[in-house]
Amino acid sequence: MEPAVVFEVVLADGATELIQGANGYVPEGPLTTFFKSPRSRAAIDSRAERVGSFRTADIRRIVRQENEAGGLRAVPDAVDDGYGHYDFRTGTGT
Repeated sequence: MEPAVVFEVVLADGATELIQGANGYVPEGPLTTFFKSPRSRAAIDSRAERVGSFRTADIRRIVRQENEAGGLRAVPDAVDDGYGHYDFRTGTGT
């Protein structure tokens, strides 16, 4: 499973927009458009779907971030005992 991609778009007025579900983007004249491709790659082709557009002149920065696959991790129920050992309880008492 490929990691989910999020684009952070910083605009001239300081606002930050997060674009989720897009694989890539391309400047199209006065607009920069974000696309989602069913092929799960950054290439824009005839099957790509537009996700959103911004005026290119208003964009100050675009940052592409990949989220970790899965997104879940174990969280200890108790603090570290000082030796790097954590207590992962199963919820069965004690």
